[in-house]
Amino acid sequence: MTLRIGPAPRARRRFRRWLAAAFVVLVLLFLFLPIVLIVLFSFNSSPTLSFPISGLTLGWYREVFNDPLFVTAFENSLELAAVTAVVAGLLGTTAAFAVGRFGRRFQGGITYAVLVPSILPVLVIAISLAVFLSAIGISLSLKTAAIGHVLIAFPFVFLILRARLESFDYTVLEAARDSGASPFRAFRDVTLPLVRPSIIGAALISISLSLDEFVITSFTIGPDQTLPVLIWAKLRVGLDPGVNALATLVLTGTLAAGMISYRLSRIRL
Repeated sequence: MTLRIGPAPRARRRFRRWLAAAFVVLVLLFLFLPIVLIVLFSFNSSPTLSFPISGLTLGWYREVFNDPLFVTAFENSLELAAVTAVVAGLLGTTAAFAVGRFGRRFQGGITYAVLVPSILPVLVIAISLAVFLSAIGISLSLKTAAIGHVLIAFPFVFLILRARLESFDYTVLEAARDSGASPFRAFRDVTLPLVRPSIIGAALISISLSLDEFVITSFTIGPDQTLPVLIWAKLRVGLDPGVNALATLVLTGTLAAGMISYRLSRIRL
């Protein structure tokens, strides 16, 4: 005996699918529409942040690049991002390899300990760093902000490298050692080429985190400025159309670093 689904159940299923699709579209609009508007208004020729758009222009970008405050903040952001990528990359990679030498029981405990900076509220980390640095007599500057950036980027680098090393074939190292290679040469010629895409991807994630970090930066940077801090300072004065151009530049850099990191993380040599 064959059961046939009548038109009513089919209509209900179709209605549920349309309802689920509409809900997903609304969520995506809620998440991404403000970002789209920021990018759109950064090209608006009118200083008024409202519709209709009177025309398209690159004038706000020219104005931003002619602003000495922006140039200084941009250089500071790039410097922080580079330092964060290098230091967090080295520390996270070294820690990931070191943890692999422990047993499974200890690996889990160390991994949870490394994740603490990513679990704690960023505000708590920022206040703790500022109080600690002031207590030991260190003046807040770009260097102290770099400490905070490395602290929040380190867990992500560690997790990316640990995930890569979980599928790492250690028999190739044994073959290299059996062929007479020294530990350093085996690492340089065998291990490093295999994990290089993950290391570069983790470094790019560190750059992405550093470029848009605001809370820790504002507490630890002292009189210096980065792009997020400069945007916040401009917003406190009023709605400057140049802020949209600044935010678009930060967004572009962050997305570029994230997308390249994602592509590199999918490479398996």
